[in-house]
Order: sequence, then structure tokens, then C-alpha cells
Amino acid sequence: MKGRLTTTRRGLHGGLGALIVRAIATLCICLLGVSASGQAGGGQGTAKPLSAGRSAKDVAIITIRGEIDRWTAFSVDRRIEKAERDGADALVFEIDSPGGELWPVLMICASIKGSQVANTVAWVRPSAYSGGAIIGLACREMVVSENATFGDALPVSGSPVGGMMAMPDAEREKVMGPLLVEVVDSARRNGYDEIFVQSLVRRGVELWLVENNATAERYFVTEAEATAAIGKAPERTSPTVPSATGPVGGGSGGPRAEAPQPDADSTAEEGVSPTAQPEGPLAFRPADPSTPRETLNEVNNALEMRSSRSVRPDFRSAEHAGRYTIIEYVADGHGVMTLKSRDLLRYGLAAGTVQSDSDLTAHFGAQNIVRLDETWSEGLARFLTLFWVRGLLVALFLICLFVEMTHPGVTAPGLVAAAALLALIIPPLLVNMAAWWEVAAIFAGILLIILELFVIPGFGFAGVGGVVLLFGGLIGTFVGGSGLFPGSTQGREELTTGVLTVVISAITSGGAIYMLARHLPSTPLLGRLVLKDNEDGPTPTMLQAMAIDAGGVSVGDLGSAATPLRPAGRVLIGERMIDAVAEHGFIESGVMVRVVSADAFRIAVERVEGHLHTDARGQGASPG
Repeated sequence: MKGRLTTTRRGLHGGLGALIVRAIATLCICLLGVSASGQAGGGQGTAKPLSAGRSAKDVAIITIRGEIDRWTAFSVDRRIEKAERDGADALVFEIDSPGGELWPVLMICASIKGSQVANTVAWVRPSAYSGGAIIGLACREMVVSENATFGDALPVSGSPVGGMMAMPDAEREKVMGPLLVEVVDSARRNGYDEIFVQSLVRRGVELWLVENNATAERYFVTEAEATAAIGKAPERTSPTVPSATGPVGGGSGGPRAEAPQPDADSTAEEGVSPTAQPEGPLAFRPADPSTPRETLNEVNNALEMRSSRSVRPDFRSAEHAGRYTIIEYVADGHGVMTLKSRDLLRYGLAAGTVQSDSDLTAHFGAQNIVRLDETWSEGLARFLTLFWVRGLLVALFLICLFVEMTHPGVTAPGLVAAAALLALIIPPLLVNMAAWWEVAAIFAGILLIILELFVIPGFGFAGVGGVVLLFGGLIGTFVGGSGLFPGSTQGREELTTGVLTVVISAITSGGAIYMLARHLPSTPLLGRLVLKDNEDGPTPTMLQAMAIDAGGVSVGDLGSAATPLRPAGRVLIGERMIDAVAEHGFIESGVMVRVVSADAFRIAVERVEGHLHTDARGQGASPG
């Protein structure tokens, strides 16, 4: 049965012309006597016929290419909204993907199912592995290019640090619940066989194709269902769809595995409703007999909340038992299902073959087709969230922040630090990789470090707290909003990636700061970039305060404020122009000052009470 189970707010986007086109298409279908097939796999060698719901005047093609991540979900949702605003009658999702992260995949499926445009079509061109296959099932209809590949959606674990790896069984079952809910709900909405789609996401699914002797309806069945449907145990021959795996990152990522044996405490009998009532709380029938009871309950409850009902018959009831014939042995359960174009067409998952935009125009009877690709800004933002790019940004931010704090007023390092910080926090905020508290922690850490350097003497609570908040916030931007479950593998991997990236960046920036402090003033090229004093004084370097001997300044030296110190500025001590900070309060220009602390990175001064005001050269006086 075809159709959507959620209400839509679709308006008359096409206007009178679209209504006329739909009316003519409906009349032609009625005159030709074309009827829609009732079930996936409802006839070998036949595709789903043209229906009135397929006809569309304005079609928007939304491309999904490459690995699916948060930015893919963000971009797809934006493009769906744009197509809805501009009055699209149909949405085509052109998929060429090896898969990706589960959470963004589920977000894209939710956007498709919740769209105001009900006429959604997945165009597999040329491959939809893993998450790409799940997105394809969420669409009302599917078309394929020649030699397309579809399936292999077994969950795996992966991270930038560890790469792709097999997921432990306990972790896989945690994500299997939401995954089964998604594919079974899609099958029930769009007329696919819900037992068949389960073979795309997990191992251990052994399938036969049976046909009703009276109605010629076809269904994919498990061994228990096949035995009841034909009245005897089904034969096992060579499967028509051999088990296979897709590219790294898309499927199981390894050799075929034997189907797991049912657990004595978690059998199919415990998870399958013994009645023929699809509305029951246990309407979901697992294709894998070893599915744990907890997963069964989770899937059933979620499908009930979605009002998703099964239309599959109960093959063990008297009404159906012994009334079917085995057509073929489909899969042996030794791996996840991977299908080619011919399989998708033969089993009724694909409605036809579409090679080009012109073929797509004919498929819809459309007048206008527009492509909506990712924008360059979305590509740039995705680039900025790559872990190694973020590591470079962290290092650049720390270096420039340190230079600006030790030499206030230079401006350029501060601007670069600000730009690096914005590049670090804005893209993750847009895709829920960062939360408000992480951004607040970063800015609070910077504020505390500034207070420690310029207001509070020594290196105490404010400095330590600022460093902790700053680095904690930076690490948090790698983890915020991730993972379906507390303590999930994905959350731990992202936390590990964040910690390693920030630690390595901090070590790198520390080395760079040391090299700058020691060698920048003497470097022929870079030395030209440091500040020069005016013609009345010597030539100080930008990093003079970072020199090991602090520019020859000692505690107790007297001088005068060449610029206002609020709290940072410049003082003239003897013939040296030094960058310094006021230890207590602000100091006006021309006031006599005394050095109270001098180290490799900071020179602090205080007002000398009762002494004379002087000019920038220490000449002249007026009563203090």
C-alpha cells in the first residue's frame, strides 16, 4: 500500500496549470486501466507504474554526494525549505554516497518525511550505500541509473583517529533500534516489504520470496514464515542476491560473517505477535530471529508513536498457511544485502531507470527542473570542521592570543586570533557540534586569563581557571550535540579526537611561541615586521618583553609613561621604550613610574607618588 502517514501542509504550488496536468494524467491512467502494485516485490520484471501522484510541473533536484555528515543534513534541510518556498511539486534526491554518520542520516530522513512536498523521489546515481540507502527508502519512490548499487547499511564505527572498525555487538544493538524504526517505517509508508528492508541493515537475515497462489501477491519471508506459508520447510539453493559489502565507511567493512544464532532468552517467538492484528503492540516482526527483546520493544513502541502500521499477513494463521509457493531463495543471511539496478527493478524497489535530467523530465512530465547543490559557504564550513583544520585553527588562535596579550596595541595578532576563534565556534554551532555553554566557557577563559595578566598579580586561581575553561570549551566543540546515547561509541570517539587535537595544538603553539620569542627579532625577513620607535628613540622589537633578559629592565628602575597604561601601554626607562602594564589601576601619560616586576613575558609598573610628571623623554617637570 502506498501513501504517507503524516499530514502535510502542501499548498497549490503549481497553480491552475498543475491541476490541469494532474487531472489529464489521472484520466489517462483510468482510460488505460493501469493499476498500482500493492506490495514491494509484487511482480518480477515489472516496475511501479506511473501514478497521478508522480506528475509534477516544477521539480527540484537536491544532490547528496560524498560522505554524509552534519553539514549534509544542514544543507539538505535548507534546500528542502527553499524548494518548498519556491513552489516545487516534486523533490528528487540524487544520491551518490558511501554512507556516513547515523544521526545526520536520520535527520535527513525526518526532513524528507516531514516535507510539505509529498512527491519525493530518490535517484540512485550511481551508488547509495549505507546511509545513502536509508535516505533512499525514506522517499516515496525510487529510480536508478544503469549499474547502480544500493544497500549494505550495517552500522560500523569510525573516527578520524582510529579509522573504520567493527562495532561491538552491544554497541550495534544500541543503534539498531532507531535504524530498524527508520527503515521499517519507510517501508510501511512507501509500499516496500518491511522484512526485505531489514536485510539491508543487519546480518543474519535469511530470505525467501513467496507468491500467493490465488492473488499472485509476493512477499519476502523468513524461514519460519516460509515453512508456514508453503506447508513444509523451504529448500536452500544458491541465493539470487549474494551477500556483499560496500566501500570502507559504507557497510560492514569486512568479510562476510556467519549469521548469529538465536539466544535462548531472546527468540523470535518472544518478539513476534502470534495474532494477525497489525495494530498490536508487537506488530513489528524481526527478520533476524536473534533480535533481543529490548530491541523489539523499542522498535514496536517507536512505530506505535509514529502510527506506523504493518500490512503484512500473518503467515502462520489459517487464512494464509499453505497457500503460497516458493519463487526463489533470495539471501542466505551471511552478510548484509547489496542490490544492483536489475535487483531493485525486479523486486519493485525501483520504479524505473533514469539516466539523465531529460529522462527525469519525462518521468514526471515536468516543465521545469532545477538543481539545488551545496553552496560554496557550506563547503567552506565543512572544511573548517575537519579535525586537522580545527587543530591548526586552535594553534593559530593560541599563538596570536599570546602575542596580543603580551604586546597590547599591536592589533594584527588580535584580529587574527579573533578570526581563528570565530572559525572555530561558528561552524560547529550551526550544526549542533557546539553548545552555548562551550562558547561561554571559551570567552570566560579568555577573560580570566586577561585579568590574570593585566589586573591580578602572579599566576593564581584566575589564570588556572581561565586555562581550564578555555581548553575545556575548545574540546567541547568537538563533542557537543553528538551521539544518540550517553556513553556511546561515537561520543567517546569524538571526545578522544577533541582532546588529542587540542593537546597537540597546544604543544605546537607553545613551541611556536618559544621560537618567535627567541628568533623573530633576528630573522632578516620577519624582523622587518616588528614595530619601530619614532625618530627620537631607539628601535624596540614587537616581542621585546618576551626576551629572556626582559630588555635589560630590572625591578626598581624608574621611568615615565610614554602612553596611557589602561592597563597596558608603553613606558620610557632610560633610553629604552618598553611595553608594560599598570599593576594597580590606570596610569596617565607622562606620569613617573617604577618597575615592580619583570620577567620573560611581562613587565609591570606602578605610579611613583609624590614625584614629578615628565614628558615622553623624561624632561621637564610639574608638581606631582
